[in-house]
Amino acid sequence: MKNELLRRVLSWGSTLGLLLFFPIYDSLTSFGARLGFTLFVLALLGAAGILRYFPSKKDEKDGNLTISSFLGIVSLGIYFLRIYLEESALQKGGAAPVWISPVREFLLVILVLFVLGNFFLGMLREWERESLSAQSSLKSSKQGMIRDFLLGTGILLLIVVLANYIATIRNHNFDLSSHGQFSFSLEAKKLLKQIPEGEVDVVAFYPRPLENAPASDKASSLSLRRIRPDLEILLGQLASIHASYKVRFINADVELDELTEFGQVSNGTVLVRFKKKGAVATDKAPEQKISVKDKSDLEEFERKFVQAVVNVTTKERKVYFTESNGERYSQVFQNLPNERLNRLTSGLAFLNFKVSALSFKEGWPPKVPNDTDILVIAGPTVPFGPEARVAVLDFVKKKNGKVMITVEPKGGESFDWLLEEAGYRFVKTGFSQIPSQPGVIVTKAFRKHPIEETLSKKDLGVVFPYAGYFEAKTSEGNQKQFDAFPLLDSGGDAYLDPNQNGKQDPGEEKKNAPVALVLQTFVKGRNSPADMVPGAPPIPSVPNPAEGEERGRVVIYSGTSWLTDQYLPFAANYELASASATWMHQSLSLPSIPPRKEEVQSVSLTDGQKRAVWILGMFVFPGLIAGLGSIYVIRRRRIGRKDED
Repeated sequence: MKNELLRRVLSWGSTLGLLLFFPIYDSLTSFGARLGFTLFVLALLGAAGILRYFPSKKDEKDGNLTISSFLGIVSLGIYFLRIYLEESALQKGGAAPVWISPVREFLLVILVLFVLGNFFLGMLREWERESLSAQSSLKSSKQGMIRDFLLGTGILLLIVVLANYIATIRNHNFDLSSHGQFSFSLEAKKLLKQIPEGEVDVVAFYPRPLENAPASDKASSLSLRRIRPDLEILLGQLASIHASYKVRFINADVELDELTEFGQVSNGTVLVRFKKKGAVATDKAPEQKISVKDKSDLEEFERKFVQAVVNVTTKERKVYFTESNGERYSQVFQNLPNERLNRLTSGLAFLNFKVSALSFKEGWPPKVPNDTDILVIAGPTVPFGPEARVAVLDFVKKKNGKVMITVEPKGGESFDWLLEEAGYRFVKTGFSQIPSQPGVIVTKAFRKHPIEETLSKKDLGVVFPYAGYFEAKTSEGNQKQFDAFPLLDSGGDAYLDPNQNGKQDPGEEKKNAPVALVLQTFVKGRNSPADMVPGAPPIPSVPNPAEGEERGRVVIYSGTSWLTDQYLPFAANYELASASATWMHQSLSLPSIPPRKEEVQSVSLTDGQKRAVWILGMFVFPGLIAGLGSIYVIRRRRIGRKDED
């Protein structure tokens, strides 16, 4: 009797222990607690399997019990093997090895099948035991046994539902979708774990699936309600990746009392904000917004989200604006409201940049402060002297410095002394696109680049007024010191308009020329995946820095007015300015994070294959089933006749 009771306790206990293992193990933080809980579950599974060799008087050896225990122990081994593969991939620099992802997916399928096998074998074992006991019992005993079995099954299902609820709260799930549609990739997890001490608030503004929308916004609200469940699954995993992530969802159309701390927001936006450890409520927390309004936006959401987290959690960086050569940041333009850069500097402060002026007081030129993270030269009107030119070039080449430059076409500084080392020159002219607004163009002609990837409003274009363009020039010998990559072109609708009258006069042709360039110092012998996008043709001239290797970077624009307070709020202007600044110190490879695109592969059958499928379905499979069925029936009849004899 005691042996039978112990058998039943271990049978149910091993099944429950395996089902509860996965959510409880990930909820434990200390190594000792995890090790103790793992050994406890292994002991339950092992003891249940060993009981097979100690049968009760009326039972034979229970083979299902051993098989169930074996499946449970192997499931735990597969689970820890998947953890080991993930941790080893995260510890390696760069992208994870290609073979790890398919191996982990295969192991996940085997893990799920083994856990389900353990569960159903346990249910079958108990059902069989109760059935055998009921055959030799009184009517009242039979009813009690059936009642106990149903009660035990109900308790088991209740515990399974509770475990599923806990797993849902902790967002532990088995993602069996293609390409891990609802999980962060290994590359993303590696970057999301590397955050400093503090708290990362992730606030998603979306309506609930069953909430009614205002009459004026029913169409867009339906799309947002469909997105919210996918985002809840994906963002819910952040708590298991790192304890510093706090995720919440708010309906900006209904929960108006929750919007006080966020300013002007609308549904369809995910806000990422970082609060440093020890910061007070009055301190500005760096934040960044990501726009996700339909299913197609989810394909690039992981890349943009990782980019936003890296931007807001990076340590505060020092940005110097030069002002000794008549730049926009100088005091000369402070009395001209439309020409100031106040909105730009305020926006950089929210991205964890500390802005300061660089003038004669700070020893400029020729000294660039040692704590300079980014040097901004915004539209100088007076040409740089020899000392300033040498200082800028040395800062980029020797110190791997980061410089953002905007050229003022009406000024005297064209930066040809820098561009000629990249094989380009600046052409002073003017563009127009709309007759009513001479000198102003709106361009969407972006090239594939990490700066362009982070722009959510790039479809609106960039308002780019009063600008020239860059032109490639042939250089004698191998004199290039920088690798150049066009970032933005003027677009096919823009035409040259040197007199700025808004009309396309005779001789003024349409010109699609680069208006923004990215320059980087050379690293010989390497090709960079960091500046390339999957599916795009390789760019041979773009180098690939090794892990931890810095490069000098320059982003130069052929106009300055697009950065001023007058034009910065328009279209994607602010996003382009902020993305240019954050990319300067960005060492992660966004294209290495796979897109979340579900690929539906269509299969076309030839006439021969269609004929083979028809023959298999009409003759082979039915014949096989009939033959095997006949063999089974004949064997059963023979066994029955032997029993009768």
